[in-house]
Amino acid sequence: MMNMATGLWGAGLEAWYGPGTPLVQRARSYRPDRRGRITLARWLRVCLLRGLALLAAGVAIGVTWDPSLAPGERALLGALILGSASLVWRCSLIRVVLRPGEIVRFGVWRHVVVPCSSVRRLHRESFRGGLVLETRAGEDVDFYWFDGSLWDGFYDFSAVCADAMSAHVRSAGTRGATPGTAVERRFTWSIGADTMALGAFVCAVVGLVAG
Repeated sequence: MMNMATGLWGAGLEAWYGPGTPLVQRARSYRPDRRGRITLARWLRVCLLRGLALLAAGVAIGVTWDPSLAPGERALLGALILGSASLVWRCSLIRVVLRPGEIVRFGVWRHVVVPCSSVRRLHRESFRGGLVLETRAGEDVDFYWFDGSLWDGFYDFSAVCADAMSAHVRSAGTRGATPGTAVERRFTWSIGADTMALGAFVCAVVGLVAG
């Protein structure tokens, strides 16, 4: 863990931590957790999206008990709202996790696991200007979701994300990483999003049967 933290601070990340107050620096230090992982996410956006998803789920529950609507209409409307809530919750899953020897980019539906030893370079794409990771096999993994935020005007999270990944790759290299394996793409399971999606499916079936 200390090696990873030292690598991040050694890359000059301290300059990106906004106002130079001890409290802000501690809050944005991105030090490893007990599993040796560092999570890079826009936490304000995560909280807002999950709050909206939970609010929508509450509205959906209220709709299903609304006596002014027909049973079929209640179920179908509840399914529509729950489906939207599930999608909003999934949008809150977007983040980058730096695990020992790996970079994991979590998207809305899938996450991509990139071994540090397979990383060739991190660069800005010339067309869109977004951050792109290029592997030694010539495969590109984009990080467009982490660029161009309004918050970057006050605290350049996009640059922090790029610097943290670069430092993580260098830190893994100094520890003698094993030869790289292929990039893996897997479906991302989410208790919150999948529970809402299941509820939407059940409501849709009930609505169709009742209709």
